[in-house]
Amino acid sequence: MSHVSIFSWNVNGFRSILKKNFMGWLELRNPDILCLQEIRSEWHEIDLSVRQLIENEYQVTWHSCLIKKGYSGTALFVRKGLEVITQSTLGIPEIDQEGRLIEGLLGKTLLLSGYFPNASDSLKRLDYKRAFSSQVVRRVQHHQALGHDIIVVGDLNVAPEPLDLYNPEANTSSPGFTDEEREDFRQYLSTGLVDIHRHLNPRSQDIYTWWSNRIGARARNAGWRIDIFLISESLLGRVKKSSIHANDMGSDHCPIELQIEI
Repeated sequence: MSHVSIFSWNVNGFRSILKKNFMGWLELRNPDILCLQEIRSEWHEIDLSVRQLIENEYQVTWHSCLIKKGYSGTALFVRKGLEVITQSTLGIPEIDQEGRLIEGLLGKTLLLSGYFPNASDSLKRLDYKRAFSSQVVRRVQHHQALGHDIIVVGDLNVAPEPLDLYNPEANTSSPGFTDEEREDFRQYLSTGLVDIHRHLNPRSQDIYTWWSNRIGARARNAGWRIDIFLISESLLGRVKKSSIHANDMGSDHCPIELQIEI
């Protein structure tokens, strides 16, 4: 087994966050594995010197949206020397074409890194999001049948419980806190996955990972916890640390971290 630090961050545009000292952050936090969401760019569009610096340290899997330029997309950076088999197309066109999921297999542990859909204004993408969630459950069950432990991580775009957002009473019909989305989240748990932050902090409040860009939301900590690690129960004894880095700036989301023996 090896001690691995896994970070996940919705960067709200990779080119944008590069202007906000992302490379300094990467050197400081020094993740073994970094899962990125909402990259909104092609890898070849990134400055060559930046690409070379990253590729000196990491194997890069870059999964851009195929149908809308500058939208969605995920990436996975794996430190060189870690034996990880990556796959960015799952044979599910409606997911693959938006670049929403990347799988990485570390021995017998499956890392499923994703940018889960937002149900959007007027819940116009709720059906799409629910179909996406069903596909995630199927992927989890598929890998469980192969004997794999599971780590699901990313911007799940759902606050599971009232403790996970600043003002639950005012958001019962808002994207990310509908009954349907929360029920889909419970389906993940029904496969045997555990929300590690909530497991370790059962009653914690005011710990969030996303804040609206509206004036003062982050300063007031009026946020949502929607960036989440879900792990197999069999991995619980291997967790060394679970962190939410709310003070790491550069995006409307903050990074989350899992240190674990794999």
